[in-house]
Amino acid sequence: MSWIRMRLPARLGVTHGALVALLFVLLVVTLQGLLRMLGVMNIIGEQRLSTLDAGEELHRAAWDIEVALRHARIACADGASDASAADRIARARNRFDDVLRRRGDAAPPRLRDAAFQYEALADDALSTKTCPFLSLSSTEERRMELDENMTDTWIDRLHELHADIQAKEATARAIGNRTATSGVVVAVCGIIAAVSVARLTARSVTRPIARLAADATRLGDGDFTPIEPVGGPPEIDELRSDLERTRQKLLGVDRLKQAFLASVSHELRSPLGRLREALALLADGTVGELTPKQGRVLTLASRACEQEVRIVEALLDMSRVSSGLPVQRQAGCEIDKVVEAAVEAERPSAVDRGVAIRIEHKDRPPTLRIDSALVERAVANLVRNAVSVSSRNGEVRVFIGTRSEGERRLVRIDVVDDGPGLSDVVAGRIFEPFNAAQVADRPAGIGLGLSLAREVARAHGGDLDLARGEGSTTFRMEIPVGTEEQA
Repeated sequence: MSWIRMRLPARLGVTHGALVALLFVLLVVTLQGLLRMLGVMNIIGEQRLSTLDAGEELHRAAWDIEVALRHARIACADGASDASAADRIARARNRFDDVLRRRGDAAPPRLRDAAFQYEALADDALSTKTCPFLSLSSTEERRMELDENMTDTWIDRLHELHADIQAKEATARAIGNRTATSGVVVAVCGIIAAVSVARLTARSVTRPIARLAADATRLGDGDFTPIEPVGGPPEIDELRSDLERTRQKLLGVDRLKQAFLASVSHELRSPLGRLREALALLADGTVGELTPKQGRVLTLASRACEQEVRIVEALLDMSRVSSGLPVQRQAGCEIDKVVEAAVEAERPSAVDRGVAIRIEHKDRPPTLRIDSALVERAVANLVRNAVSVSSRNGEVRVFIGTRSEGERRLVRIDVVDDGPGLSDVVAGRIFEPFNAAQVADRPAGIGLGLSLAREVARAHGGDLDLARGEGSTTFRMEIPVGTEEQA
């Protein structure tokens, strides 16, 4: 099983097992170093120190013979008998034999040879007249020579032992340093491995989840583009499959909704068209003159009919644009005339509300290949929205210009109202279909105008954005100049 297709529990098992293995290696390296250090300390303690103890005991026994010889010589000088002097020397000689039998093999050879010379001197003293032998100058010289030789041998032995212990200590320190270095290296490798494994595992999970979260957000915003595979453990792929099934169901519901709206709109369009014609005949006086009161009622009915016609047209436009059908483009459309037509269509309602509409041209915009009827209704929706939120004696400004964005050139249409502005909550959902909000004293509509305007801009390769200021709101529609060359 590859790492990519491995399930999350198996991944965690592998990664944690690798870390445990590294810790085990660190433990083995540390224990090995400690055991080697203990071995060196054992050599120092058992072998070297035991040798020192044996040598020290043999040295003491030989020195007892030296002391016995010295005391016997002094006793002889004081008039002691040979027997008492020999007895003293014999006791020291017996103790020496006992130590030599027990610890002689463990004592250093050189020290053992020096001790044997004391034993030979004692044997010589016991094998003849003790006092006369001890009083000889040659015996005194021999004894002094043995003392000097034993002292030198013992000092040399201490130096050898000290050097040996220093060498073993250096070896132990080297082992400790190597163990510490190995432990640090293994620990650093473990830390690096742990961080790398944690990042790899987290990345293999968090990145796909982040992409799926973005896809879910996009899905919630009404974008039903298919959800592509994101990789990661099989659990992530199963989550993506569930999200894709949800997308397909929502897409089916959205298509059903669009079909329903289109069907209802078509069914309403014909009777509304006939109603509009009938109201027009009444207004023209074809069926006779109307009284002033009848004229006012007719005006109200005509306005209500036109409002319903706009709603039906908006529903039809939204259904057509949202279904993905190509817009019906016409070449050579002058965007300034399209905007002027939209403004003139909304000017009567602006006059009724006491709001002025002013058009400003920053430069001469190029001609475009666009669906002029759709763009006109989109701009009319923006102007109507701006007029509805502006205060009496206020002004709605419409700017027409161009700007460059990299290699693209864009036609820009800014509609700026004179209203109170938008709250964060309203601004966050301003372009959602059927999301109507009451602003100032304007009653809430059905919430299609702004969403339709954005869909129209995007259908032409552009976009519609919102910019908020203090006491005003700006809707900016941009359409690429390259639209003229698109099929």
